[in-house]
Amino acid sequence: MASNKVIILTIVAIIIIIGIFNFLTIKDGHDWGGDFSMYIHHAKNIVEGVDYRDTGYIYNPNVPLLAPRTYPPVFPLLLAPIYKWFGLNFIIMKIEIVLFFLLFLFMIFLVFKDKIPFKYLIVFIIIIGFNPIFFDFKNNVLSDIPFLFFNYLSIFLINKAHQSEKTWKLQILYVVIISISIYLAYGTRSLGIILIPCLIIYDIIRNKKLSIFTIAITFLTGIFIALQSVFFHSDIVYLDSFAQLSPRIILNNISAYSSSFFSLWDNGYILFFQIVLFITICWLAIVGYFVTIKGSITISHIFLPLYLVSIIFFPGYQGIRYLFPAVPLFVYYALVGFKKFNFFKRKKIQLTAFIILIIAIIISYAGKYTTIDYGPIREGVTKEESVEIFNYIKENTSKEDIIIFIKPRVLSLFTGRSSSVYHEAQDDKDLWNYIKEINATYLIVVILDRGFLYDFVEKYNNNFEEVYSNADFKMYRIKQIATNF
Repeated sequence: MASNKVIILTIVAIIIIIGIFNFLTIKDGHDWGGDFSMYIHHAKNIVEGVDYRDTGYIYNPNVPLLAPRTYPPVFPLLLAPIYKWFGLNFIIMKIEIVLFFLLFLFMIFLVFKDKIPFKYLIVFIIIIGFNPIFFDFKNNVLSDIPFLFFNYLSIFLINKAHQSEKTWKLQILYVVIISISIYLAYGTRSLGIILIPCLIIYDIIRNKKLSIFTIAITFLTGIFIALQSVFFHSDIVYLDSFAQLSPRIILNNISAYSSSFFSLWDNGYILFFQIVLFITICWLAIVGYFVTIKGSITISHIFLPLYLVSIIFFPGYQGIRYLFPAVPLFVYYALVGFKKFNFFKRKKIQLTAFIILIIAIIISYAGKYTTIDYGPIREGVTKEESVEIFNYIKENTSKEDIIIFIKPRVLSLFTGRSSSVYHEAQDDKDLWNYIKEINATYLIVVILDRGFLYDFVEKYNNNFEEVYSNADFKMYRIKQIATNF
């Protein structure tokens, strides 16, 4: 059996290789997204001493799922030093994302190193570290990867605390560091709050009661959350979104997240191969979960279903990134399922089957990597047409102007102008009333998106004056509010 030093050095070497692979393939620029601009704008405000909430984004209550008024502060605080020293530098920001990804990989090693054999551990790190979805995601300046790290740091610390012989001084230390870690997860993404109910449920199952240890962690974390609510961001901003919740949305989320998880095993070419791999891994994970839960329940057993339920009941589907915290546990249980379940009577046959599974994953990953575009981000905020309209707005409008645009948070970051999204109102009067309510002075149409807003401007062309256009955008001054409907 390999020594502890050899194990750590091997894992660190693999993580460094994964890091080099990611660092060398970072793309400059950013897609249009939206969330990234809000995080960066908050970071900018922190650096410049401006009110954290003053981002120029005007919240449209008719489109609550686009974005809340503010975002949690931990990720902006992580971006703030970069913004201070390098300005709006996407490359440096993405390097920080990759560094957090590598820290996350080391953290899952720490969480699971005593639970599976060394060879399985190596495979585990490689499956997560080289997954094409994670690989491609590093080009997004978003909070999801730091959130992964803080989540698994919290799980590691909770496990460590329950495994240690605790003096009262050590208990106090664990209460403080676990509370800080859980808050950092929560302060990075609000879904981190589920670590508290996970801890409570785990404590009750383990000790048949709620311990002072867990109560103290809950209380101290609550203080951190209260301070955040006062000075930065409160989760009250999500209430409008939850008003949209319905059985149809829940069912849609179940379907959409299932499809997203299926995409983790996309090979880029053969759908049947992807289906077989997906079904195999799902089956193994289910086996692994129920085999291990019969032995000794851990906080991971609680976290996985509770987290999945949480994202299913969140009204706005957020794509594969919301599944990230569940992916390592899913892969872990699949590996455990393979090891624990007695598929084969002979070890050689089981080893052969294990190698075949790993080869299948490698082939799948290799296929997907051949379909990835490694060039610069072509359609995004650094595209020539995008830069042109940003410059036009900065040079030809005043800071008091308010602009209607499909990507208001991005526009506010790059132009310093206040902006709001439009809504597809059934009654034109409703949209005109909103334009009047926020005192909007300009409106931008995406030329290729000949949808609602394009038709709206065409219908009321006498109320708009075109002031700028390029291959991608047309900008109009709002001459007057329509009154004849």
